[in-house]
This record gives sequence, C-alpha cells and structure tokens, in this order.
Amino acid sequence: MKFFFTTFGFLSFGLFASASWAETVTLTLRNGDTIHGELLERSSDNGVTVIDHPQLGRLELTANELKPPQPKPLWKSSVSAGLVGNDKDGDTDLTLNLTGKTRFEDENQSLSMSGSFNSKQSKKSGEPRKFETEKGSAQIRYDKPLASKFDLFAETNYQYNGTNTVGVNNVDQTFGLAYPLIESETTEFKLSVGPTAKWQGGGKGCSSDTYCGNTYGGGSIIANLRWNPIPSLQFDLNNKFTPVFATEVKPTNTFTTDIRYYPVKGSKLFTTLRYQSVYNSMSKPEVSSTISAQVGTEF
Repeated sequence: MKFFFTTFGFLSFGLFASASWAETVTLTLRNGDTIHGELLERSSDNGVTVIDHPQLGRLELTANELKPPQPKPLWKSSVSAGLVGNDKDGDTDLTLNLTGKTRFEDENQSLSMSGSFNSKQSKKSGEPRKFETEKGSAQIRYDKPLASKFDLFAETNYQYNGTNTVGVNNVDQTFGLAYPLIESETTEFKLSVGPTAKWQGGGKGCSSDTYCGNTYGGGSIIANLRWNPIPSLQFDLNNKFTPVFATEVKPTNTFTTDIRYYPVKGSKLFTTLRYQSVYNSMSKPEVSSTISAQVGTEF
C-alpha cells in the first residue's frame, strides 16, 4: 500500500497548501530597490499591487512605481549528470546518472519533454562485467488552455528497467483535463485526471506472464508541484497513480522529486538531488527506487 500513501500524502499536501499558503512576493521598484511582503491584491485593470509589509504594513504600489517585469523566455532547458567510479584490488564499479528537461510555453500552449538514464555496472577481477542497475525514462506532455481555467492535456510516459524479469518496457498514454490549484510566483500545483492506456513487455519471464505483452485500460491521477521557497532553492515533485483493469485492478504509482540548489546568485549552474520510486503491480520486481546527486546547467 506504499503507493497509496505516497499519492494520498502528496495530494493532501497540495490541497492543504492551496487553502492555507499565503504568497510572499518580492517587488522591484524603479530605482532598483526591492521590498518583500505578503501579496494581498494584484489588479490587471489599474495596475495596482497591494502587499502587507512586515514593518510598513499595507502598501499600495502602482505600475509606474514598479520596474516592469522581464518577459519569460519561451524555451527553458536543463541538463545534469552524475558520475561515480571505484576501484579496489581489481574490483571496479561505475555509476552514471543523466537527466535532461526542456519546456516551451506561451499563453496558448505548453510542451514539456524530459528524460533520464541511470546505470550501475560492476566487474570483479577475472569475471565478466555485470549490470546491477540499468534504468531509463522519457516523458512528453502537451497542455492546451480551454476557455475556463481548465487545460486539455495529453501525456506519454516510457519506463525502462533492464534488470526486470517481467516488464522491462512500460508505456502509458493519458489524456484528459488539468486544473491549477495554485498559481503564484513561487508555487505551482496542478492536478490532472484522465483515462489511460498502458502496455508493458520484455523480460525473460514475459512469455509465461499473464499481463506481459498486453495493453490494458484504466485511469490516472497526476499531481505536479513546483515550489521556490527562496530564489536559490527549487522543489519539483511529480506523482502519477494509475490503476488499470486487467483480470483484477492492477495499480501503478510513479513518484519523482528533484531538489535543485543554485549555489551562486544569478548563475545557471546548479546541483540537484533526484529521487524516483516506481511501484508496478504487473512487473517483477514490483518496486524499484533510484536516488542520485547531479550537477547541471540551464540554458
């Protein structure tokens, strides 16, 4: 039931946040000075922003008093990698982690793509090289805003685990509606729901497995959270819970989190701690987790 508690806790955290978090903003004045406070009101009609300053109290600032914000770039991408090698008395092991992300967004649509690869191989003196871990994943998602606050989305996910005996390759396709529960300068929380088609195959035990090599239908609940508590720290969390209908209900849950830190202000270089946990009741083994530390850059 680990996948259930992970999903429930993540969704509860987001719902609690949407109801109780007060947005703290940093505003830049025309002369370059900055002020911080809790956002009370922001009107696009008259350009007035109202904040509650810790020392000065309620402040009303007009568009003429504030420095115009710089437009966001349409494309934003990043790559990161981690490499660890050891050699002791002829016994060697090598761990490699790679992650890449890119995103295009304008007021009419958004497209995001990401991929990761994790490998650990070892070799004992006089023995052939052995892969202890060989994993990969890829995701592509497209969102199209509707007339209301809802988005229409389509998402494809691919998971690869070369050491599985059943379910080496997993592909699922989901489409449906997404709704932003929180949208602010520091926090974005989006909930997506829709039907899913799931296929898995591969592995030495696939030919004798009931589910391997088949496609099943079901549904997905996807939660995405991005939180920047301070400019140098960023949390990205994603959880996808997918029960499919085979001979019985077979659940899958994928939880991924990236904690990214920018050690130098204004720099695009960062360090990141990445954790992913996959529960798939139709694969063998059912649970797989990966944690890695990486260094990367944005462009």
